[in-house]
Amino acid sequence: MSPSQKRIFALLLLMATAVFILVALPNAAASQNMSMVQMFEPDEAAPLASMLHMIAPAPSLDQTLRYFVFYDYYFYGFPFFASSALAVLPLQWLGHIQDLPLVMLALRQLISVLPMLAALLLLVYLQDGFRTYRSPVLFAFLLSVPAVLANDFWWHADSLTFLAVALTLFFLARDNLRFGRNFLLAAVTCAIATATKLVGADFFLAVGLALLLGFVLKKASWKKLVGAALAFLLVMAVSFVAANPFLLSHWALTAYLNTFKNQTDLLSQGYGVVYDKGLVASWPIMHPYYGEALFLLAALGVSFWGIWRGPRRLLHGLILAWFIPVSVTILYFTHFKYQYWLPAALPLFSSLVILLPEKLKVNWAALKAHLLQAIILLVVLGQFILFAVSDVQSYDVRLHRADNNDRILFYSQAVEALKPLPAGPVSVYYDYRMYLPDTLGWKTETSYDLLEYGYIQQRNFGVLLLLDQRIRDYLNPAATGIDPELFARNQKFYRDADNETIAGYHFIFRNPVGLVYVREDLYLQYFNK
Repeated sequence: MSPSQKRIFALLLLMATAVFILVALPNAAASQNMSMVQMFEPDEAAPLASMLHMIAPAPSLDQTLRYFVFYDYYFYGFPFFASSALAVLPLQWLGHIQDLPLVMLALRQLISVLPMLAALLLLVYLQDGFRTYRSPVLFAFLLSVPAVLANDFWWHADSLTFLAVALTLFFLARDNLRFGRNFLLAAVTCAIATATKLVGADFFLAVGLALLLGFVLKKASWKKLVGAALAFLLVMAVSFVAANPFLLSHWALTAYLNTFKNQTDLLSQGYGVVYDKGLVASWPIMHPYYGEALFLLAALGVSFWGIWRGPRRLLHGLILAWFIPVSVTILYFTHFKYQYWLPAALPLFSSLVILLPEKLKVNWAALKAHLLQAIILLVVLGQFILFAVSDVQSYDVRLHRADNNDRILFYSQAVEALKPLPAGPVSVYYDYRMYLPDTLGWKTETSYDLLEYGYIQQRNFGVLLLLDQRIRDYLNPAATGIDPELFARNQKFYRDADNETIAGYHFIFRNPVGLVYVREDLYLQYFNK
């Protein structure tokens, strides 16, 4: 790097360090116990035990390796679980693995924040090479996207997936249609993205575009292109298995395929109820995380312009060839979640940097000649301001999310309402978004599935703690069950719960957060005196 590039890179690292420190404050808060983690983010709590088991003490080296490789929670790939386990391994050595707030801080910072910063820096390098003032400007803009901040606030696989995507784009662009070592390195990182969350499979169009351009522009013979394509597939296949070594076990492969099928069904249909798909249905979620429609159209238009007239036409072509299949898949084949679109939207947004001149000076004559470009810049500036306002609000909410939290207060009120129960063991069902820490004498159980009488009667719970919002969601007249017969039973239960008439249970307390029920025999024995 030139001295100028080194100075800009140092500035970018300083910005990244500041962000890393800043988000550590809310990431260290509101994780006092597992119930609090689960209440705020069930997707953090669900895989945590499996990840910690990977580094649990074992009687032999062979068993240690088995713990580490066969983690048995195959909704996300081995790269996510292995890196997470290694991130908290020092805490295991130091005897702090039971310090849940510290564990969650380490996971959020090292598995979500750090890869996100690295991926964004890669995009900045791809677009400007750390050569001009545009690099810190673009970095600041990408950091301001609300979806980026939201993803920094939890432990999940999306930042690692995004980093693998950014590396794949980097290697494809660096290869520059030579179909050499960088092309094969792109196959490796594409495989890692696929192994982590399957998203790498959507690179088929970008890789196909590179091969097509190589043929049309006569960059290589058709024999070399066929060989390059086969080599890409072979390297990707080998790397995929290497990134998910449990696939070498027949029983683990079977578990993985079953999980894949179940997860695909959930994503394509919904969790108990049918989730609407398409741009219109996704817009209420997309809008607050990614910006106004005018801004998104401007970003898409600039990317097309970059293919036509931009200085790095291949890069913009690769980004669009990646963006299109991912977006179609997310919008029309799954239900939209903000984090799914991160690896597609952020590379697209990075293309906006070509609106800025390389030298920071105002040329009024040039502005008049490029009026549309100036207008789009104003749109982007306006969106940046809206992003910044949203980020400040989100940061404050996240930092204080446990303060006077209504679900935490509901727990205290529920305990008070259940005081007549004896100190002896009682089985308690609670909705998984509730706050329910370890409570003396309570044996707790939750379920991610919709409730129905068969489940409640089979478990014979002594106490039911139900979230009011969950009742509202499933009694919504617009809700359609994936299994109509089962959903009718679900709605029967939730309707009775809302009417305070659950069969076999006595209603004892309700507020806007939730409801408390006690089994009829316990109520007659301890409450009806």
